[in-house]
Amino acid sequence: MITLREVIANVLPDEDRDGLSDAALAREVTWVTRPRPSPPAFAHLNGGELVLLRQEDLSDVDDRLTLDVALRQLAGFGISAVAFAGAITDDDRVLARDRDVALIAIDHRVNLATLEQQASQLIAERRRERQRRGQEAGRRLMELAIAGEPLAAIISALAEATDQAVALEGRDGKILTYFNTRSEPSRDAIDPLLDATRGVVQNWLSVTSDASPAEPPTMHMALGGELDRTVAPVIGRDGLLGCLSLIGPTSAWSGDDGLITSRGAAACAIVLAREFASIAARREIELNVLDEVLDGALRNETTLLQQARRLGHDLTGQQRMMVCSAAPVNANAIRNEVNLALGSRGLNLLWRIKDEQIELVLPPASEPASVLKAIKREMPGTPVRAAVGQLQDGLSGLQRSRREALQALLIQDRLGLDETVAEFGRLGIYRLLFAAEALPESTEFHRATLGELLENDAQHHAELVPTLRAWFAANGSPKVAAEKLGVHRNTVLYRLSRIGALTGYDLDDADTRLRLQLALAIDMIATTKPVPNGVLH
Repeated sequence: MITLREVIANVLPDEDRDGLSDAALAREVTWVTRPRPSPPAFAHLNGGELVLLRQEDLSDVDDRLTLDVALRQLAGFGISAVAFAGAITDDDRVLARDRDVALIAIDHRVNLATLEQQASQLIAERRRERQRRGQEAGRRLMELAIAGEPLAAIISALAEATDQAVALEGRDGKILTYFNTRSEPSRDAIDPLLDATRGVVQNWLSVTSDASPAEPPTMHMALGGELDRTVAPVIGRDGLLGCLSLIGPTSAWSGDDGLITSRGAAACAIVLAREFASIAARREIELNVLDEVLDGALRNETTLLQQARRLGHDLTGQQRMMVCSAAPVNANAIRNEVNLALGSRGLNLLWRIKDEQIELVLPPASEPASVLKAIKREMPGTPVRAAVGQLQDGLSGLQRSRREALQALLIQDRLGLDETVAEFGRLGIYRLLFAAEALPESTEFHRATLGELLENDAQHHAELVPTLRAWFAANGSPKVAAEKLGVHRNTVLYRLSRIGALTGYDLDDADTRLRLQLALAIDMIATTKPVPNGVLH
């Protein structure tokens, strides 16, 4: 880009620039031209030009065409400036300012044809220089990409070449890499500005994702009040991978930015494609290892441990399994979300999607609640439940921990437990009761202990079993039980006496209380969804 200030300095050094603001002097001049000798005099204009005028030339076109009339017409073409060889009145200057046209007075004796030639030559040279700089920057970036340099090297090289900030965003709009050679704008300052323009950018990206990956288009837009942003899509074989933004002060923007941003986006596409291919290959190996560990016969544990170690996973010590269930789970839909969730927390975990559930191997130091929180953050609006098995040794221990996690998740679902992460080791008596659910002795114990009370409730709506459950939950306090049930304390005392009268139970006896609480737990299990066959073997 060449500005009006540069044209004046190089072609019109002695001319009057009074009244021209810094903003006017910073305007881009796309070309320098004169009016055509016959009507229509200005039909060849496209916007951004510096138009050279002389009153004699205007009169030759039309006797009624004066400077003020010409200014009104030229403003409609979006020109940058007018250089007038002749006297300029105050009214002319006010009109030019109102119509947003920079007006420059030049000596009436000057040869406009010579000026046009000199200015046009200057602009042509700058365009060639711009193209050369863009090609050099693009070649350098491509060399880095082909040499296997990481994204950080591409982004930093682009920032140093342009002296502007560079942001690389993923498909979801989140910043993957940010680099700036200056202290401002900082990453924290950029985040809200990018958020504010994300909708506009995403809409534009949606219609440019089928463009050429080697020469992606660019869009220039304001970013807040003092910054400009040049955006280019990063396009891969399967579509949009993200976008690259060049960010700098409004006064520093130039036409070079679009070309260089496009070249940078093409280089990033190469690096991202290579990284995605590497990740896909690594994931394939990880899945093979994990499938063999969790579902295989473990005939060669040494080989599996070596493969896992080469991938950065030490499975020789204690580990535990975490199982997450989302409704619904679609492997293709959530694979990227899980990758983002784990990557955002720097977690290098073995994981897979199996039977519509996410299964992860957690080392002892990993916090299940933190992993679940990260996954939920990447899947907003999707209910996600989780459970973990106990820490176990070795590969066979991982298989056992997975069975425990699956059982804990099932118990959580069946009982409606309000747990962030259901831990098998904390499920207490329910672990035994669920395991014994299919035994006839369990059914008989439940019938013999609570059968009479359940039948009475069914016939008379006496609410004896719910009262008994609330009383145990209140640690034997009739007052607290009454608050839980929303009845009077005397109602609870009456119902407890009815339970004793019907069954002969002494509620002060410890063995009786234990028997009743076990029967109530079995009753809760019995009234929930049955356990699928084969899940808890």
